[in-house]
Amino acid sequence: MTGARSAPASGPNGDRQTEELLVPVSIELAPIRQLLVIDITDDPTYRALEPQVLQRPDGRFGLVLLAYRHDDRVELYADAGVEVDATGYDGLGQGLTGIHRTAFLPACFEVTASGLRVDIGFDAPNGRRIELHLHEHLTGGRDGFAALAPVGGAFTDPGFFPFLWLPSLSFVPVRGTQVRVRIDGKDRTIGRLPIPVGGRRCLMARYDPHIMVCQVNPTSSTHAFRVSADGIGTSDTAPLEIDVCEADGRPAIGGVSVRRGQHVCGLRLHPPLPDLRRLPVGTPVEGAIVLEADGAAQVRGSYRVARCADRVELSIDRFGPWRTRQRRPLLALLFRIPTFRRWPTTYRWEATMALTDPPSLRSRWLRQAAEHPSPSRHTSADTG
Repeated sequence: MTGARSAPASGPNGDRQTEELLVPVSIELAPIRQLLVIDITDDPTYRALEPQVLQRPDGRFGLVLLAYRHDDRVELYADAGVEVDATGYDGLGQGLTGIHRTAFLPACFEVTASGLRVDIGFDAPNGRRIELHLHEHLTGGRDGFAALAPVGGAFTDPGFFPFLWLPSLSFVPVRGTQVRVRIDGKDRTIGRLPIPVGGRRCLMARYDPHIMVCQVNPTSSTHAFRVSADGIGTSDTAPLEIDVCEADGRPAIGGVSVRRGQHVCGLRLHPPLPDLRRLPVGTPVEGAIVLEADGAAQVRGSYRVARCADRVELSIDRFGPWRTRQRRPLLALLFRIPTFRRWPTTYRWEATMALTDPPSLRSRWLRQAAEHPSPSRHTSADTG
C-alpha cells in the first residue's frame, strides 16, 4: 500500500479535535504463529490432527491441538495456561465439541534449519490417549512455497472472512523423517502425496513456521475504528494500520493492514472510501476490494456503500477465485483444483453503520452457492 499515510487505529473513545474518518473495514491478526497438519488414513474417529503454536499475552508460547473427526466435528485441546478465543474457530466444519483443557506431556514444537521436531502427548476427556511424534531431518534445505490456505471452505457459518497466509509452507519428506501417530494404543497411518514435491516423496503433513491467520471484518466488532484525517491515530492500542490518502481533494481510506515481522496482510480499496458521514444520501459508492499478502494480490472482490438518512449500508461480495503465481507443475496443478480457488466466491459481507455518537456497526458474513461445486471438508490449513 504505497503512497499513503499509515496510522494506528483508534477505538470509539478518541478525544482529538481534528477531523476524523470512520473506518468500517478491519483485519484482526490471530495469535497463531506456527502449525502442522497431518492427515490420517485409517483411524475410525479422526481424519487429521493439527497442533498449533499460539503466542500468549505475556509473550510466551503455548500449544493447542485440533482433532478433526469424520463427522466434521472438531475437538480443540489446550493447555491450562493458554488463553483460547473460541470465536476464531466458530463455524469450522460442524462446529467445536468444546475447548478441552489438558496437560500436554510431552509438549514440543520446534522449527530449526535442520527440520521440524514435534512431540506431543495428551489424554482426551474420554480416556483416549493421543500421541504425535515427528522428527524431520532435512539434508537439502527446506523447500517452502507461499499459498493461501483454503480454510474458508470449511466454515459453514463464518464470523469473518478467513485469510490465512502461508508464506513458507513445507511438506514433510518421507526420507529422513521419523513419524508416528498413536491413538488409543494403536499406530495410525499417515497419508502420502501421490506426486513428489521438489523431487521428494512427501507425507500428507505440512507446516508453516510463519503463518499469518487474519480475520477480515469480524462480526464480533461492533464499533467503527476512527482515524484522524491527517493520518494520526487517536489511539495506539490496536495493531491495525490504516492508510489515509486523498480522493477528490478530501481524506479517504485506502486500506487497512496488519504486520508481523517481515510479513504484511492487507485490504485495499479502489477507489478509496470517503468518510461515511460525508456520503450524499441516495448516491452509492462502488469499487474494488483487494486482499493481499506480502505485496501480491491474492483475492479480488467488490464493495458498495450507500447512505440512507443516519445510517450507511455496506456490502462486500463478488470475490473472484484465488490465483497463484506458482510455476512448479505440481503446485500449479494443485492450485487449479476448485477446493483451493473457488471458496472465496461463496462469501458475502453485509453491514449497517449507524452514524451515532459513537458510531455503531452491525454486520454478518453469509455463505452463498459456489460458482462451481467443490468439496467443503478441509482442515484449517488444508493444502493437500
